[in-house]
Amino acid sequence: MEKENIITVDIEDFKDSQHVLDYIDDDFAIVNSLEGTPYSNDTIKLNCFLIAVCIEGCIQLDVNYRTYKLQAGELLLGLPNTIISHTMLSPKYKVRLAGFSTRFLQRIIKMEKETWNTAIHIHNNPVKSVDNGEDQTVFGFYRDLIIAKINDEPHCYHKEVIQHLFSAIFCEMMGQLHKEIEASGNMEGSKEGIKQVNYILRKFMELLSKDKGMHRSVSYFANELCYTPKHFSKVIKQACGRTPLDLINETTVEHIKYRLKRSEKSIKEIAEEFNFPNQSFFGKYVKAHLGTSPANYRNRKEE
Repeated sequence: MEKENIITVDIEDFKDSQHVLDYIDDDFAIVNSLEGTPYSNDTIKLNCFLIAVCIEGCIQLDVNYRTYKLQAGELLLGLPNTIISHTMLSPKYKVRLAGFSTRFLQRIIKMEKETWNTAIHIHNNPVKSVDNGEDQTVFGFYRDLIIAKINDEPHCYHKEVIQHLFSAIFCEMMGQLHKEIEASGNMEGSKEGIKQVNYILRKFMELLSKDKGMHRSVSYFANELCYTPKHFSKVIKQACGRTPLDLINETTVEHIKYRLKRSEKSIKEIAEEFNFPNQSFFGKYVKAHLGTSPANYRNRKEE
């Protein structure tokens, strides 16, 4: 049997679809149509968190190889590493997409028990009805404010304002989903039925969130969880499709970027803060992952 060709889609891939974009930067994208979007007819794997709201018509698609129908008034939540395929659209359809980068998720979400339960809930229930109650009114306020700021005359803090608004609406959504889980009494994360590989991934992500980039070796986290590095690497790759070293470096780099931009400390002090043996090692690590020196990154105005 021919192997399926799966294409990874990130926020960056939407930048070539300017005709359907309402907004895009390195962490967020708002798209007003699927026409001309990257790989819309292919099997894709998300490297971002995707929200698709069906406004008119109907959309049928496979999410992680299960078929779902998205009708007007419903939305689809797609976690990173979600597989989407066999997308079919009704003749008259209208949909809006919002994408959040994995870097953004790492900055604002702590991978704790509640977060893990919510992620499992989304994985098992990717299609949600848009409620017209009080919570939806709050989301309407956020939506209107975000649209107003996107269309507003830019100023020197415009990007920061947009980022904080997206952070707020995303956390509101996560909070609302967690309320649904509590109300239903369906705490998937605590069930015995959760797979062992997912349990290990959960514990790893919790450790990674608390570590804040202080440790950068696979062996450290494997030892903390009482597994051999080889077995630990195999399980994490199986659970999420990425190596633990990729996740470790990605998390570390986000914390380093934040400290370089927001801290008054010298580069030497920041290197010591992240347990690098010296400033030279720190510089080489930053150059390898950001393509420039810590000093150059700190002085960039566009970041």
